[in-house]
Amino acid sequence: MSKYFLSLTILLLFNTCFNTEVGEIIKLPEPKREGGMPLYQALSLRKSLRNFDPSIKVSYETLSQALWSCYGVREGNYRVIPAAKAWYTFVIYLFVEDGVYKYNPIEHSILKIIDGDHREITGTQKAIVTKARINFLFIADLNMKGRAPEDKTIRREIVKADIGNITMALSLFAAANNMKGVIRGELSQQAIFDFLNLNSNDYYMPLAFSLGY
Repeated sequence: MSKYFLSLTILLLFNTCFNTEVGEIIKLPEPKREGGMPLYQALSLRKSLRNFDPSIKVSYETLSQALWSCYGVREGNYRVIPAAKAWYTFVIYLFVEDGVYKYNPIEHSILKIIDGDHREITGTQKAIVTKARINFLFIADLNMKGRAPEDKTIRREIVKADIGNITMALSLFAAANNMKGVIRGELSQQAIFDFLNLNSNDYYMPLAFSLGY
């Protein structure tokens, strides 16, 4: 295959995000670790934007960078964002047009777990969640082993602090990449847990994030 057609194939792959089978694992492109918009400029541009254009897709390359920016692994097996007592308890679920995916930060991959468009369940603001290309749900596993105290009430408080690091990282990512994003707190948490078959005593979801163009 010529370099031209190889490049074209890769470009088409990155611009046709999702459309996979349940159980399929997608290894995401290697994220960039240098360059990009300067931090102060991204801070100046950061804002909550909700009027998404549903016709513009998000590429695997962009998704890779977004996930790495908010919960990925960097050199030395350290995480990009900090967490209290290094207790990285969150599981990131992605609700997109063709289904629901889970992010594996260690492998930097996503696994499709549910087929179909279920974005509407991810928040009460339907005009936002159904038009955003990707809705990120951050669900903390309160039983995850680590150095956090055993008391689940305290664990919930730790999670509340950690979610600020994650959502701010995504907000800056959106600003630095000329994208739209908004942190959302209006959630039907129990409906989401029922849909994902999760026990509300063992899991906690403080916030969500919608991303698109």
